[in-house]
Amino acid sequence: MSDLATTEVERIDRASLRILDEMGVRVDDAPLRELALKAGARPGRAADWITLPPEMVREHVRQAPREARYADCDGRVTAMGHGSEPTFWTGAALNYVTGRQSRPITEADLAEFARLADAMPSVFAVVGTSVDEVPPTVRDVVGFRIMAEATGKHLRPLLFTAAGVRPILEMAEVLADGAPLKDRPLVSFGYSCLSPLHWSQISADLWRESAGHRLPVMLNGEPIAGATSPVTLAGSLALSNAEILAGVVLVQLIEPGRPVIHNLGFAHVTDMRTAACLAGAAECALLAWAGAQLATHYGLPCASWMCTDAFMDDEQASMEKVLTGFAHVLGNVNLIWGMGQLQSEKALSPVQLVMDDQIAQALLRWWRGIRVDDETLAFDVIRDVVCGGEQFLAHEHTFRHFREEIVESRLLARTQRETWEAAGSTSLADRAAERVEEILSAPPREILTDTQRRDIRAIEQRAVKHILG
Repeated sequence: MSDLATTEVERIDRASLRILDEMGVRVDDAPLRELALKAGARPGRAADWITLPPEMVREHVRQAPREARYADCDGRVTAMGHGSEPTFWTGAALNYVTGRQSRPITEADLAEFARLADAMPSVFAVVGTSVDEVPPTVRDVVGFRIMAEATGKHLRPLLFTAAGVRPILEMAEVLADGAPLKDRPLVSFGYSCLSPLHWSQISADLWRESAGHRLPVMLNGEPIAGATSPVTLAGSLALSNAEILAGVVLVQLIEPGRPVIHNLGFAHVTDMRTAACLAGAAECALLAWAGAQLATHYGLPCASWMCTDAFMDDEQASMEKVLTGFAHVLGNVNLIWGMGQLQSEKALSPVQLVMDDQIAQALLRWWRGIRVDDETLAFDVIRDVVCGGEQFLAHEHTFRHFREEIVESRLLARTQRETWEAAGSTSLADRAAERVEEILSAPPREILTDTQRRDIRAIEQRAVKHILG
């Protein structure tokens, strides 16, 4: 399948702009509505609605940077934009899956999962999640502290209230060792539009509270085709893209030049037989793939969700993760969420995380493609073997290149059947579970200094006391 034709992308773009121009968008935040009206928006069909003229939308999309920068706690800074290598992120959830059992996520579960993610080569960022023992209004702050202590990857909190933004920024500044967050963006944010066409008060509060640091903000269009958006994929694309474009305008009004991520990849479809909201279906992959092409049309970085509707780490999970992950890599998505997720993003599985790391490594190898030059064409090597009696396996050229050319795996079955049987005839899930135990039984990596640990715990305690009253 080829990419969407330029004319098809342009038709979706025009439909999105028409939606914003004729129907508008609901914005709960009154000061932000006033700011938009002063910048060229018009009053909408109700007091909390505004309409956005096409020229206003295009002007503010042009203000957004062409790339977003993300840092980890180990000092690396990665720029993401069109053509950059895909990165893989974990995701938010409510439950923790072990085998066939599922239960609410605990603090210990989040710490364990973040520690496992820290050991996965292809995981770029760890995303916050629900923590059952903690009051909902402070789960974001507590969860951020747990992640900061367990992993050196980039941190993406799951916000429950805007009150959590300030203490999370304070903790991030501790992790940055005094460097400005605009130079070491260790933390990023994001929120979803309520479809159809409703940016809530908490999203506006988040944008405002986290402004001033040039921290990337992900703008999620999260349609459910057939339920909250048209059942036709083109209609869902037009509506969800309109929601994201409205978010771009609103973010740029608050902080001109702030990096934004165009995310149409959190797309769902409705199973008309069961009424289930699906995340791992082929149509979800298509929506995310097309969303990436829309992001490219606007020159914006983009995101998606590599997910499954399976309830455990089984064959369905792996099949759907490969399907959705490959579609996103094929579409040049920059940020691919969902490592370790199951059950339509409602659950996390440590075993699935390890298996997803294998999938991601294979997808990254596909993305890198085939290098063609004199060295890799290996004419002299072929002559050495054909004419000189040498062997490819023992040739120096093989030793020089095999690691970069062929991805090795310690989990996939790549041996003789007799060897596999002698080792217990284990499945990939069995071997992934063994890898989980191996990682967790080893001494944990020291992520923070004693001073950093003390400081972020003090910030957490002050924030919890303040928010809970």
